[in-house]
Amino acid sequence: MNMGVVTAGAWIAQLSVAIFFIVGFVEIYMSVWHIAFRKLHTTQSRRMVDRIMLIVLSVGVSSLLHFAGYEGGINAMLYHNVGLFILTFSLMDADINAVEYAIRGFAVVIIWMMHHVGDLTSGRFLFSMVFLFTILVVIRYRHKTINKNFVENILVYTLIGLNFWLTLPAESAGMLVSIPVATEGILMFILMTLFTWRQCHVVVRNNQISHIANYDTMTGVKNFTAYNHEIFNAVGVARTNQQPLSLAEFDVDHFKQINDTYGHLAGNLVLTGVSMTVQKILKQYSHDYQLYRTGGEEFAMSFPNSSAKEIIPVLIHCWQAVREQTFTYNTDKIKVTISIGMSSLRPGDKSVDDLYKRADDSLYNSKRFGRDTITVDGKEQKIISDTHHNTFAYFVQSIYDVKSGNTHIANELTLRCYNHKKGKWEKPDRAYLNIDERLKLIGQALINSDCKKIVISLSTAEFLDLKVAKKIIEFRKGVDGPEKLVIELDQVPTLEELKRSIAIYHQGGIKVMLSQVGRNRHFERVSPALEYIDGIKLTLKGLRDKQSSEFLKDNIQFWGRIADKWHIDFILDGVLTQQEAQFVPTQSFVTYVEGNYFDQSHLPIGS
Repeated sequence: MNMGVVTAGAWIAQLSVAIFFIVGFVEIYMSVWHIAFRKLHTTQSRRMVDRIMLIVLSVGVSSLLHFAGYEGGINAMLYHNVGLFILTFSLMDADINAVEYAIRGFAVVIIWMMHHVGDLTSGRFLFSMVFLFTILVVIRYRHKTINKNFVENILVYTLIGLNFWLTLPAESAGMLVSIPVATEGILMFILMTLFTWRQCHVVVRNNQISHIANYDTMTGVKNFTAYNHEIFNAVGVARTNQQPLSLAEFDVDHFKQINDTYGHLAGNLVLTGVSMTVQKILKQYSHDYQLYRTGGEEFAMSFPNSSAKEIIPVLIHCWQAVREQTFTYNTDKIKVTISIGMSSLRPGDKSVDDLYKRADDSLYNSKRFGRDTITVDGKEQKIISDTHHNTFAYFVQSIYDVKSGNTHIANELTLRCYNHKKGKWEKPDRAYLNIDERLKLIGQALINSDCKKIVISLSTAEFLDLKVAKKIIEFRKGVDGPEKLVIELDQVPTLEELKRSIAIYHQGGIKVMLSQVGRNRHFERVSPALEYIDGIKLTLKGLRDKQSSEFLKDNIQFWGRIADKWHIDFILDGVLTQQEAQFVPTQSFVTYVEGNYFDQSHLPIGS
């Protein structure tokens, strides 16, 4: 037990240790706090984790220090003082809810009572508790003002220090408390407050400066400075890890005309609205996808670890969402479109400028093609189609159960468009039809098919659309609906979006399966989703074209073991030859199989 007051030199040493410890703690604490409460575009789940981490940091570290104080000897006052300060410091957090504040406050009360064990019925303890609860209420309702006002901040912390040290019993938690000890504790508490107040405001100011330097003040998205820094790093990571990287640019069509017609304030409203729309969509696909305002009405989007084929559906989603938006300025309704150009990193690129130039040239081509379109490496994408003059139908291909001797258990439906010039059915580049037209065609395919269990493909945009989900569920439960319906996705959205949509489909009795999992780099994206999906599909074509049979077998076993671990279906697609058909049953974990060897994709009987 600490036998009394320490020497002046020892106290100064303790003060130095306390201040250095607090400075380090505050630095860590404020960095987590910034992500939890102030950093833009952070996911809700990440914010929640960081808010929990703040509680763990404050309550956990404080508790450890207080327990250390029981055996601290001459340093007991130091441990208890720093522990108490950490807890009271966390009470000042901006934006914490009532539950988070209650947890912190409860920890303060418990530690306060621990220091008064054996003295809990005394008048001074009751006085100290009443005073403490009063301070806790004041902090809860005035913490923002207290944080900003230096005098109020110092006053509140001083009152806490005085209330704690002047009401302690003579023997408290490993200490002999005397007037000199209490005086040392109070003085140390006030000095820690002075250093902390300054440091917190320096951290907040630095974060604000960093935000101003890297974010566009009007739209809230990252600016050209951030783009230059981050795209350079992204290229380096892509080359080091041998991963793809795609870059897209877009601008608002006829933006000068919007400014001239409605005024610059309307133009600002449009730019902000467009950027918010695109930003929201990018975050549905990946938190790594970034949007930048690079100037005027011009924006750039970076897509790390993503090929052009994977990103084109994302761009179409952004393009379509902007077209469907209506921006209201005063009484005016403003509709806008965007032109997009995209390219992907190539092995021969000498610098970021090579990638940027191709994307910029493609954006120019989109404007030359008439605007309101998407161009990838100089090739315009066919994203608008006159469906009234085209003939569409769903083709079916059988899915077989390997374990039951290739029993026909379901049909996969694939949309086809009739090419009148060539006189044959072709797979369209894009699924142009809206969900009502597609469900009508699916219904026709079901009537003419002997198997009422089906698998259909949805784009990520369609999968995340609640209106689409409602219509598919109603179709599934209708009199003429399928006995079983499975939705197939070829791209994984963010986990938050996946969980939200998949819960709706599961409630409607519909299963969800992921395809396009054949490359190793896909595992990182697929892995978080395995807990929620019902199956994965491995397509042989991409693996067969350029890899050895041993590599093919290893991939089947790799994904098969994953499916087995999570107790989900494992489908093998693209079997073409008798040799492959004989090979498949020898592989463990394969649940279902499909491919042209077993059944050619065809129109249903009677179509």
